[in-house]
Amino acid sequence: MKKISKILFSIFVLSVIITTAKSQNIKEYNLYINDTIVNYTGKNKKAIAVNGQIPMPTLYFTEGDTAIVNVYNNMHHETSIHWHGLLLPNEQDGVPYLTTAPIEPMSTHQFKFVIRQSGTYWYHSHTMLQEQIGMYGAIVIHKPDEPVVNEEVILLSEWSDENPHEIEHSLHYANDWYAIKKNAVQSYGEALKSGNFKTKLANEWKRMNAMDVSDVYYERFLINGASEQKAGTYKAGDKVRLRIINGSASTYFWLTYSGGKISVVASDGMDVEPVEVDRFIVGTSETYDVVVTIPADGRAYELLATSEDRTGSASLWLGDGMKQAAKPLPRLKYFEGMKMMNDMMTMGGNMKDMGMNMSLQQMDMNTVMYPEITGGEMSDMSSMQDSTSHAHHSGEQGDIVTLNYAMLKSPVKTTLPDVFFRTLNFELTGNMNRYVWTINNKTVSESDKILIKKGENIRIVIYNNSMMRHPMHLHGHFFR
Repeated sequence: MKKISKILFSIFVLSVIITTAKSQNIKEYNLYINDTIVNYTGKNKKAIAVNGQIPMPTLYFTEGDTAIVNVYNNMHHETSIHWHGLLLPNEQDGVPYLTTAPIEPMSTHQFKFVIRQSGTYWYHSHTMLQEQIGMYGAIVIHKPDEPVVNEEVILLSEWSDENPHEIEHSLHYANDWYAIKKNAVQSYGEALKSGNFKTKLANEWKRMNAMDVSDVYYERFLINGASEQKAGTYKAGDKVRLRIINGSASTYFWLTYSGGKISVVASDGMDVEPVEVDRFIVGTSETYDVVVTIPADGRAYELLATSEDRTGSASLWLGDGMKQAAKPLPRLKYFEGMKMMNDMMTMGGNMKDMGMNMSLQQMDMNTVMYPEITGGEMSDMSSMQDSTSHAHHSGEQGDIVTLNYAMLKSPVKTTLPDVFFRTLNFELTGNMNRYVWTINNKTVSESDKILIKKGENIRIVIYNNSMMRHPMHLHGHFFR
């Protein structure tokens, strides 16, 4: 009798647990972090795997779920996880020594928070440079009662056989090693050979480095951990939602599709009014949801992710049949970039004021270097401004529609409360040679607090007075 009572009591407890879990919509994951060895290039190299894989597992939630993530750090060094773009209590944000304690070696940490949004996001280590060697993964959050559609997660990244700390060390000592590996040195010999000797002299006179589109040379570029991948089986006429995440350490990617137009439907997790483009660039840590259609001729079509410096790419094939490749992006015209740089920079090394043309990515400083856009030679800033003043560009491939932020519009009203706007002005400054970056001429260690109050309307104006892109991320905040 006692045995039956115990069994009945156990069943009762189990049913209570199940009922409670269902009422709270708990979604629980276990993440096991281990050191590992990978081989992307024919050489064995150290990396970090989570649940035995790189990238980390894709985490799926529904808006309203309570997320519980148990992290088991099986390494002999500390780690952390930051939930990039998620709105959550500050102590759950995952930045060690700032919001959350580091996850110590051989220890366990539990994250628990309510999912208050939907869309495409990602998560990654915020410790040392672990993100570069495997600690990055996708997050997909569906709306409640959302209809099921064809969808694929596309997590972009890159790989270097060089130790990430050696890469960082190299960047602080400006040298040409990465440019040599990219065949982008822009030497006097190359300048003479291509008829750009005057441009090289002007560049040296202003004491500027050669035109550099991205800082690091990478051996491989990856989609979901592979250079080439085939998506699920799709047939002609199918529409597929692609959840694109740039989980790279420093690479911007151009996205093109051999099957026609790309319809952009969400940006950084938020829905936008659909806009059709031929290509778009994804900054580090950005996410986009796009919809593509499989054409009706029974082929496999390529979604091509090309590094901004065009040294490599990764591919996802959609559909079955003979492969229809996307047109490769041609080599950049570096000396045209140098001409542009000479025109834009003062003798003191500051950038001339370009006005509102520079805002919202409506003006791409690198346009003069794109052979597929410019066609022939373009040698001055006025031609660059003309070619980038509209989303449509006339080039060798006809009209190419390139996405810029001004084309993105919310499908719902985003009016903020009718209270006073306080404006914060941030100037992004720094030294490219020493690879030291500052806001308003102060490093984080000099000034690490920006004080705002709950309920305030904050307008942030960012001035990028450098020749580099600077992706900016507001932890735990959404913004218009």
